[in-house]
Formats: sequence, C-alpha cells, structure tokens
Amino acid sequence: MKKQDITYQDKIDELMLDMPHPNNQGQVFIFVEGESDIKLFRKFFNLANCKVESIPGGNAKLEEGVCELLNIYPLIFGIRDSDFIRLESTEYNKPNMFMTDLHDIEMSLIAEDEVFSAIVFEYSDLPRESHDSIRRRIIKVIESVSYLKWLNQIESLQLKFEGTGFQDLISFASDDLDFKEYFRRLLAKSPNAKITDYDVLLGKINVLMGCNPNPFYLCNGHDFTKVFSRFLKDQGKVKNVDENNISSALRMTFRNDLLMKTALYEDTQKWASCHNCSIY
Repeated sequence: MKKQDITYQDKIDELMLDMPHPNNQGQVFIFVEGESDIKLFRKFFNLANCKVESIPGGNAKLEEGVCELLNIYPLIFGIRDSDFIRLESTEYNKPNMFMTDLHDIEMSLIAEDEVFSAIVFEYSDLPRESHDSIRRRIIKVIESVSYLKWLNQIESLQLKFEGTGFQDLISFASDDLDFKEYFRRLLAKSPNAKITDYDVLLGKINVLMGCNPNPFYLCNGHDFTKVFSRFLKDQGKVKNVDENNISSALRMTFRNDLLMKTALYEDTQKWASCHNCSIY
C-alpha cells in the first residue's frame, strides 16, 4: 500500500499491533502530521530510543490518535502546528500534545534570522542587510490570505482553500495581491460558503486586523514558501525553485542549537524528564 493511500484507521490498527510488542518496550513514539515533519524531527530525536511517525488526517486526527493510543501505551506524544491557537484566548490542553512556537514549524524556521539568511544566500546574491526586509515583504503579501483563513476558522465559513492558487495575483511592485479576485476564486470552489459579499468579508477582516496579531502566529509557512519562490523568480535570481525546494532547504539548515531555544524543546524535555526518558 502506498503511503498516500494509508487511512487514519489503517495507521491506528498498525500501531495497536506494533506498540505493545516486546521489542518496543521503553521506546518513545512521537507522532507528527506529515512526512516533512518526520524529515525534520528525526534529525533531532534520539532514534535509538524514539520512533517518529505520522498519523494521517490532519491535526484533529493526530490529537485523536494520540488520545486513543494512550489507552494501550504510555510513552507517546504528538507535535502539531499551533495554527491560530496562539491568537485565541482559549488555553490548549490536549493529552500528551505539544505545539509549535509559531503558526507552524515552517514559520518557526523562517523566523530564525540565521536560517532565513542561509536560504536567501542559497538562491540569490541579495545582501544580508536586505533579508529582514524581504521576509517582511513576503509576510505583507500573504497577510490578507492569512486573515481570511483565520476568519474561516473562527466563523466556519466553509471556504475551500486547497487547490486555489494566488501566486499569479501577486504584485511585488506594491507587495500586494488581488484579494478580491482571490476571494472570487475561493467562492467558485466553495458552494456552501457562508459569506459571499466581499464588503461584508472586508469588514470582518478589518476587525481581526485591529487585534494586531503577531504575523508569525498568523501566517502559514506553506503560503510563505510559495510566495518566496515566486519572489526569487520575479527578481530574476533563480528559475528552477519552488516551495518544496525552499522547505527542504529550511529543514536542512535548522540546527539542534536553534531547536533548543524553543518552547517546544523545553516542553518535550520536561515531559521526557517526568517519564524518565532520553529523547534528544
């Protein structure tokens, strides 16, 4: 069976058989959402003591899976993207689950000056003193999309974002995108959308903008890498680069000493100490 064909239940059934096996006693099972997360975290966790695996179905299924598997084995935890949770007043409290410091793991990597500069140098000769400005320009371009995704979650607007591109709507002359056209595209793929009036939508987004959220909590790392690859091409710096190349380079550049500065590292280390485990 191909990895992309494995369902949530397939994976849970497999783990239910695998985890209690005598060969796995004392092993720590660390669950993440996708293959790219496995590629990053297996660099840091002690694979002699830990197994890093993904549970398909998104963060909700990841949380559900960890909760279900805790019934048969205690040495497990999950790592999920915080998404918009850190922008909300409710406290996150799911059993044996930990969150990324920023919106997602990609934004945690992008926020590191050293990591981001390494990626800019990998694909361009743009001077170091311009790198922070470039990062802020990319964030400015994607902020309107990020606010819309946040609003979609808050009000369950039933907008379907997957497969709706916006790279061709970007202007780096003004560091903006044609948001009205992007909303039109979303509506064309979202027959059950709860808001169809553009002016009503803008009014709701303006309210969220008034909260002045940290952009690294607000913006999605995948959106950032897509726009950054378009920026590099637009500048004439590189032709054959896409978000997958950039995401891979970010993972390879991120080091253990940078991870050790994060709350995620501190939280998981505390968990390991409480369970007498060595995970890093």
